[in-house]
Amino acid sequence: AAILPHLGAADLAQAQAALARIARRDELRQRAAWLSAQIRTALGTASVEEAAARLEPASADSLREALARAESECAEAEARLEPARQALYRAQAALDAVPGDDRVALIEARRRALLLQIEDESRRWLRGRAGVIATDHALRSYRDHHRSGMLARASEVFAAITGGAYSGLTAQPGNGTERLIALTAEGGSKEPAMMSKGTRFQLYLALRIAGFHEWATAHGPVPVIADDIMETFDDARSARALAALAEVSRRCQVIYLTHHRHICELAREHCPGARILSL
Repeated sequence: AAILPHLGAADLAQAQAALARIARRDELRQRAAWLSAQIRTALGTASVEEAAARLEPASADSLREALARAESECAEAEARLEPARQALYRAQAALDAVPGDDRVALIEARRRALLLQIEDESRRWLRGRAGVIATDHALRSYRDHHRSGMLARASEVFAAITGGAYSGLTAQPGNGTERLIALTAEGGSKEPAMMSKGTRFQLYLALRIAGFHEWATAHGPVPVIADDIMETFDDARSARALAALAEVSRRCQVIYLTHHRHICELAREHCPGARILSL
């Protein structure tokens, strides 16, 4: 009982929930530290901030173009390297077959020239290959950086729509892919398939809102149109979802289509700037 005040809990059940949240916090901190180390290693930086600054001027398109150029240069160097190898093998065979000292010296000189050519082409190939690897690492880090930003925003929106019933979202690796996991306020976790239909649709809405912000930041805002996506929401979550869409409307026009009168009333109450049009 003496530990309850330290956990801000009134009873044992609340204390267990608080301890579960603490354990989950520690797990997320460990994962964040692991991801930080991966990003620093991939980009060769001392800190995540330095890695973010290096990626800031880049875009996915520019990194893909750089990767394509590096792969092309690598392929060209490899194509030049193979004929040089074949010429070396032929020179070596000729050297082994010729008995005279003069011709041996001539072929030996040619062999040395070919070795220098192969060395030069090998260096070019290695530089090209290093460029492919470095650019691929940068592209992966770019994707991870932007994906983590989108996941963080989706977590905030999902927690807001559910009124805190879920504390956020995380991604867990499995079978070569990552699974999206929702974290409950009690410290538990659920996959989308384990949620009710309404909560699952709220998750999808949160992901779409986060995706819109990523797109708008990279390419500029576009209108957002939603068609009766709140049919399975209760009034409280519908109101919070409308508030989330109202936040989106700060960046672009949002059009919500519905034939449910109570949604219109909720919009009037929770989105003062909304215009209600009857068709």
